Amino acid sequence: MWSLPVSQVDRIRRALPHVEVVDIRDYEAVQAAIVDADVALVPRMQAATLAVASRLRWVHSTAVGIGWLPLADLAARGIPVTNVRGVHAEILAEHAMALILGLRRQFPAGDERRRAREWAQEELAAIPVPRLSATTVLVVGLGGIGTQVARFAGGMGMRVIGVRRDVTRPSPPGVDRVVPMTALRELLPQMDIVVLALPHTSETGQVLDADALALLKPTALVINVARGSLIDEAALADALHTGRVGGAGLDVFATEPLPESSPLWSTPRTIITPHTGACDGDYWTPAVDFFLKNWARFEAGTPLENVVDLDRGY
Repeated sequence: MWSLPVSQVDRIRRALPHVEVVDIRDYEAVQAAIVDADVALVPRMQAATLAVASRLRWVHSTAVGIGWLPLADLAARGIPVTNVRGVHAEILAEHAMALILGLRRQFPAGDERRRAREWAQEELAAIPVPRLSATTVLVVGLGGIGTQVARFAGGMGMRVIGVRRDVTRPSPPGVDRVVPMTALRELLPQMDIVVLALPHTSETGQVLDADALALLKPTALVINVARGSLIDEAALADALHTGRVGGAGLDVFATEPLPESSPLWSTPRTIITPHTGACDGDYWTPAVDFFLKNWARFEAGTPLENVVDLDRGY
């Protein structure tokens, strides 16, 4: 999924006729070719590959997540890493809103009845559906995706509370209040919807663990369009089966593809999408557009955009 299509490699060649563009998809061949490379455009890299890349001056990730790169080794050599953060933020936020609305309007239950060819009008019509204007949503992570989610949610009348590391920065449009991560568990019992839109780091792994999930209202919705590792999936599945959580919209998982044995496949009030939140039929054109703009900055010697903090991992 995250490997650059050949058609986009050809597009880069046409845009940069003065550059030798080498397209390799076999590990052994990469080990040989990267020795002479100045730039690597990759979804992942092993430490052994970096070790032989003596000329490497820049690594660009074709995804937002950079956990598949040898970050400590790159930091030690002072090699900048960039990613596609923000390039697909709007479409991902739209996906998050679709999950919210689908759960609120009982789409999972309706689809179950459709498969059984049951006209469940009375049953579904009797389920209380709070108005969006009476809803409070907690957006955990106010980067590109979270900021867009907040904008959409605020525009639909929801009260939005944002969680981020630096609370001194101005609040994005649509956000009523910004709090630090230390306030997360204090706020969870008050939330109608929790949207996870933050990167995976040593500090954010399983930010919604069993204890955090137990703090939620039994009607609360959990939406994850960020990283599967942010949630204790077994605890979430148990909470959904027992009715201690109102529903879940999940686009990302700790293990992908989601194993057939995962209890999430059979949880009620759940919408699962296969890590396609950033896809709109043309993931790669805007991603390559961004890379080419950054290439112009690289050649001009000006600062690159979307440089990752290798210590923090995002």
